[in-house]
Order: sequence, then structure tokens, then C-alpha cells
Amino acid sequence: MSAALPLSVRLAESLARHTAMRTGGACDAFVVAHDVEGVAQVVADCRRVGWRMQMLGAGTRTVFRESPVVGVVLRLGGELGKIVRGDGGRWEVGAAAPMPALVHAAAGAGARGLESRACVPGSLAASLLWDDGWDELVEAVFVLRRGSLAETTLEDARRKRPIVLGARLVLPDDDPAAVAKRTAHTWDKQLPVPCGSWYDKVGRKPVRSMLRASRLQMVRLRDVAIPDLAPELLVNLGGGSAADLALLHRSATERVARIQGEELPSRIKWVGHAEDRWESDTEESASSQAG
Repeated sequence: MSAALPLSVRLAESLARHTAMRTGGACDAFVVAHDVEGVAQVVADCRRVGWRMQMLGAGTRTVFRESPVVGVVLRLGGELGKIVRGDGGRWEVGAAAPMPALVHAAAGAGARGLESRACVPGSLAASLLWDDGWDELVEAVFVLRRGSLAETTLEDARRKRPIVLGARLVLPDDDPAAVAKRTAHTWDKQLPVPCGSWYDKVGRKPVRSMLRASRLQMVRLRDVAIPDLAPELLVNLGGGSAADLALLHRSATERVARIQGEELPSRIKWVGHAEDRWESDTEESASSQAG
């Protein structure tokens, strides 16, 4: 990879330093690309030498096991994390922009539309690909196509799972005080659930209520625990392993099934175990561009 390109490269880098759960083994190369040209070069180089490539956003929806990770782990940064307000309520936002920062910027500018996402963790790209409610807000999704920036629709991006580089959002102007109030209400109530949840909803039953009724608050396993205020999450208290998280996660779902009679589907992607297959094709695809 050319040193002249806006890339940051670390060899044999521990992913525990870069993921929300602070777990993960060493990858062959951890690369941060700061603009479109850098992303295109990484994809081209990986394809040329036959290396596997994995996209990593904020890592809030992915847990890496401690086994070694073959190939390149690519994270977007620099210009690809910018938030730019344009004319006519149009905002151009980089894929790496943190959702809390985007929601805060919109609220401060009196731009309506993102109030309900005040509790969404991770990056814009992951939320676009995985969360509901974006259809009326997204005018175009910026993706990598044949080595350069291209525009596509949200529907097409979700179907094909390309490398998402950003989006053009339409956020109409509103009364700043009203937008700020709605945003604060969402944050204060920690709505909606599951925002950042490790579980998908089952029917109309609230995930948080099901977990609380199963008495899962502050259940702890070694150095990982279920928070009291948000039992739909798991946290690493420091030194916990992916195996600990997996065991506690499984125990929670089994307890809900036993007490509530419901199976809670997991929303977490687990990476690094022998049976997990990484995308070996480095075509411009980011099926795991998770937040």
C-alpha cells in the first residue's frame, strides 16, 4: 500500500484495542482509510494479493473472538467521518460519522428527522444498513463502485451490501428548541428498545421488559455483566473475554425462554471462531459493515 495515500496501517494489531466490547485477537493488518481513494486502494491491493478484508465500524454490533484474524480489517476515518450541512435541508454525512454526533449536530441546527435515533450507537453506515426508519430521510447512499465514489439508493445498498462511504440526508428545518426537546426525551427514556440491543424484538413485547421480568439486571459472569438500567445490553467490565460474553448472552436467552416462553433472536455478529466464515471475496462489498 502506497505510503503517499491517506492510510494508517498497523501490522499484527490486536482488535481488542478497536472494538466496543474490547475483545478480539490480532489481525494481519489493521488499516484506517481517510478518504475514498484510500478505501479503493485497500480493496484493490487485497484483491491483487488474495487477502481477505473485513469492514469494521464502531464495533457495537460485532464481537470478535480471541483467535487470530486472517487478512485486513478496514476502518473508515478522516474525511469519511465528516458531517456537512448543505442547503435545502440536505446533509452530506460520511459513513464513519458516529450516530450520537450526527444526532447532536442535527438537534443543534434545528434539523428534524433524527430525534428518534438519539440512543442509536455505532456509525452511520451500520445504522443505514441495519436499522429501520431511514427510507424518508435518505436521498442517496454513497458507495464504492469500480474504485470510485458512486450514488445508489438505500434499498439497493441494503440488498447488495456494498462498502458504504456516506449518504445524503434530507433533514427539514424545524424549531431548534422543539427538536432539542424531542431528542432529549428520546435520550432520557432510552427509546426505542432495541436500540443497540443484543436481541431482536419478539412480537409486541418490549425486549427490556422481558429481560427485567426474567430478573437479569446486573447478572454477572466473571468480568462481563448485564446492566441494571439496560438489560438488553452486555458490557465488558474489564478483562472479559468473548467466550464470557457468549456464555452470558446464551444464558440470558435461555432464561427468558424458560420464564417468558419466548426465544429472543440475537442481533450480534460473532467473528473469529473456526465455523465463522469471513468474506473471502474482496469485491466492493461490506456485508459486515457493522457499527
